[in-house]
Amino acid sequence: MPDYVKGLTSVNYWFMGSMGTGILFFSVLLHELAHSMVARRYNIPVKSITLFIFGGVSDIAKEPTDFHQEFKMSIAGPLASLGLGAIFALSSWLISNSPSSANAISFLVQIKGIFFYSAIANVMLGAFNLVPAFPLDGGRVLRAGLVRWKKDYHDATKIATTIGILISYMFIGFGLMVLIRGDFVGGLWILLIGWFLHNGAQSYMSQFELTSALRGIIVEKIMNTKIISVKRDVSIDFALKNFFMTSMKSELPVIDEQDHLLGMITLKDILNISENQRNDVRVQDIMIQTGYLAIMQRDMEVEKALIQMIQKRVGKIFVCDKDGKLFGVVSKTDIMNIASERQKYLHAIKRTRS
Repeated sequence: MPDYVKGLTSVNYWFMGSMGTGILFFSVLLHELAHSMVARRYNIPVKSITLFIFGGVSDIAKEPTDFHQEFKMSIAGPLASLGLGAIFALSSWLISNSPSSANAISFLVQIKGIFFYSAIANVMLGAFNLVPAFPLDGGRVLRAGLVRWKKDYHDATKIATTIGILISYMFIGFGLMVLIRGDFVGGLWILLIGWFLHNGAQSYMSQFELTSALRGIIVEKIMNTKIISVKRDVSIDFALKNFFMTSMKSELPVIDEQDHLLGMITLKDILNISENQRNDVRVQDIMIQTGYLAIMQRDMEVEKALIQMIQKRVGKIFVCDKDGKLFGVVSKTDIMNIASERQKYLHAIKRTRS
């Protein structure tokens, strides 16, 4: 703030800095809300908005494949930021040109500085997000244009992410130059931005390739129906000796007499109980409840199963009917194996066509 307004006290600058920070985070929130509002307009659910050190992200349930929708969703955030920048700039100008008493001048000078900073911050936020690099909005705008041109969503994504990675190298190189010239803080910040763009673009492409390979496969086609399960009323000592030791598995589903899924018991939880108590403790006493498990029906897509695994941080999906009867299990390894096979097939087909 001392760069925008000279000659104020430390208390004044702390006030301006606090207000400016609050407005910046509120502006980022409005930026993400703009994305979310357009997504909701196209009936695309938005689960949450998260703010973090590099800005914010809207957790949108699915990505639009129509380039018109993606363009409008992506451009909404930068336009909101640029619009806010214009509003704050106008407010700062109006304060500069408004008559005021001597007592109010100091306060108005601080407000003017806050608005001036907010205008610059929002313009920078909007402009930076238009850089054509994933995961920034500009990368998605670029992909929308490429989809319209090439008529191929996969190729457009690959080109857009490749461009994003190249731009990330430019940021990293520029950051190193700034560091060499002696600006440690500025250079480090630019390096972090470059790393963020590089990591984001590579992660997005890996995830996109994986979900593309899994698209159209339903859980029933790859689930393992040979299930080793444990009844809820047996002792954990019995479960350890007759199920875990014989199957050499680290976790098993718990079912009732009608094969309804009740939870899951892990080897780790059993071993945490002392040996002299294991015969008195029932499986149902220490099992993980179904609310913490990933459960899907047989006709659900494998792509959604993987997403649920990641969200719940589990290694398998339990496949049940509407009544909770257990039919099969899908592990993360099963999903990765089928994805690898399909990726090899799709690449082979593509090479043949080209």
